[in-house]
Amino acid sequence: MPEATEDPGWINGATSLQELWQRRFDWIQDAARTRAFVKRAIREGDFLVAYDAARETVEERQSADPWMQQQMALALAQLGSTARAQAILMTLVNKDPTNRETLALLARTYKDQWCTDTSNAAALNSAFEWYKRAFEIDPPDYYPGINAASLALLRHDHTTAHRLAGEVLEICKRKLAAPDPNEIYWLRVTLAEALVILRRRADAKKAYRSAAATPDLSLRELSSTRRQARLLSKHLYRNSHVFDTCFPIPKLVVFSGHMLDTAGRSVPRFPASKERSIRLAINKQLESIGAGIGFSSAACGSDIIFLEAMLDRGANVHVVLPWPKEEFIQTSVAITKDDNWIARFEDVLRRAASVRVLGQLHVPGSAIGFDYCNSVMVGLARLYARSLDLELVPLAAWDGLPGEPGGTGSFVRYWRAHHVPVKIIPMHFRVPPRTSRTKRVSDFGQDIDDDLEKWMRATSRQEIKAILFADVTSYAQLTEKDLPKFIGQFSQRISRLVAESALAPTNVNTWGDAFFFVFNRVEHAGRFALELRDLVKTTNWADLGLPPELSIRIAVHAGPIFVTFDPVSRQMTFTGAHVVRAARIEPVAHAGEVFASEEFAALAAAEDAQEFSCDFVGTTQLAKSYGSFRIYSLVRSQNTVALKL
Repeated sequence: MPEATEDPGWINGATSLQELWQRRFDWIQDAARTRAFVKRAIREGDFLVAYDAARETVEERQSADPWMQQQMALALAQLGSTARAQAILMTLVNKDPTNRETLALLARTYKDQWCTDTSNAAALNSAFEWYKRAFEIDPPDYYPGINAASLALLRHDHTTAHRLAGEVLEICKRKLAAPDPNEIYWLRVTLAEALVILRRRADAKKAYRSAAATPDLSLRELSSTRRQARLLSKHLYRNSHVFDTCFPIPKLVVFSGHMLDTAGRSVPRFPASKERSIRLAINKQLESIGAGIGFSSAACGSDIIFLEAMLDRGANVHVVLPWPKEEFIQTSVAITKDDNWIARFEDVLRRAASVRVLGQLHVPGSAIGFDYCNSVMVGLARLYARSLDLELVPLAAWDGLPGEPGGTGSFVRYWRAHHVPVKIIPMHFRVPPRTSRTKRVSDFGQDIDDDLEKWMRATSRQEIKAILFADVTSYAQLTEKDLPKFIGQFSQRISRLVAESALAPTNVNTWGDAFFFVFNRVEHAGRFALELRDLVKTTNWADLGLPPELSIRIAVHAGPIFVTFDPVSRQMTFTGAHVVRAARIEPVAHAGEVFASEEFAALAAAEDAQEFSCDFVGTTQLAKSYGSFRIYSLVRSQNTVALKL
């Protein structure tokens, strides 16, 4: 899609979009700079930041700029949040039914729906009609025209497809005679697509290669073009990859590797003397893969070497840390006598496209924290790959041993369990058999004669759990005489759902109008949350003598939490910072909706959850000044589609 551009010079001096966004209060009042920032974020595929910047302008600064609202919708559409994008665009259409860009973006959302579920003929027909309507606006524009032609082809209306493709071909030829520099790529691409529809395959390949040779292309532009080419070639030739060689699209690499050996390590695994050989091996693999985007943590050793190698290639890197930077330096960077690693750590974080800190753990350095970090990183990488239709390649610098949870061995096992080949950089050392050691749990006392203390010692540990908090709206309107009805009608129905659901939580607690559930799996928590929401939404509470507006707010999160034995209630309970995070999300959730943290969305992607998707809502200030976090909304999937890798 062609886009007008403003002078981006002020952006080019920044190390990354992340750096610019962190100091946005210096420029976000300037409309021209905000537009330039949003355009750059969309172009670089950072749709989360693009949406936040556009939303802040529209909602918090009360801008009526339709272009900014279009960018909100575009970012949401790229992230797969189709319904939210459509809601924004329908509002714009009602205000101005002749805005070609709005009509084309709305058409694109219906096209996305059809691509997700190709049995949805209504979505395909709606996409065609909206693109056709946009093309009929005078003077006709090639972008909606070529999409209308493509969709006519997919509807098996070859006569209309060929007619529209012919018209678009002439528009492109005329404009290419004296092109606007900002339109050259899209004109060449559109010409190529018209040639595909007209069955001129060899000419189409030549045109695609010419387009791909346009200077200063973004990954999003190439990815969008390849996605469309695959759609057409699958329909025409029953082979999605006919034109793939025309597009030099880099691959996304998600990485895990061993840390540098500490001074006291008894059996060498990654001695400092082997850094050069590991660096060469990583560079060789990255070149062979064609890596352009990287996801990794940033521990001393393989992680930092990988990130440096990626940055040296001009790639974008996304760093995930299990706990705040200062603690991470102590647990995972400042582990050798060489202080240079700390400077290198700071440098890769400064140059990274994004840095995510997952939370504050009670015991930094714990295996459960690293395991959580690995899982979230994998999920974030899969979500990013999905948004740009990228091939994802796992890469590991590994000694071949299972290791502890959260280590490189766990990373390799995850991908192999999901039948995804892992590129391995072997650590060439002979390792003698290890004697098993029993790790001590936290010491609650020397004498353990009391049964209660035995329970506490046995159970005070961290496990990764999914957490659900729910709160009933309009509960305060209930009078004293309504409470028996509430317990007998509302609470009993929740009890029945817990008892009968195959996805029931492992732990349940209630406080009047509030509910707290804990699950072993993210997918179970998400599906149960939607069952709970639907139960409340579909029940006619007025018929049961309760307020008709009775509804529920639901929040889900996942992370390492403490499994403990409560000495007061003498029951198993769960506590920790991630329980608090879930509790702070619930008050900002919309009634009748399920809000989720970014970590929950990432773990759902890592689990390859099929029954629901996570739509981006935006970065949101949580309750009680807890801070701002990225929030998603759970949406039930209409059709289960396997995640592309």
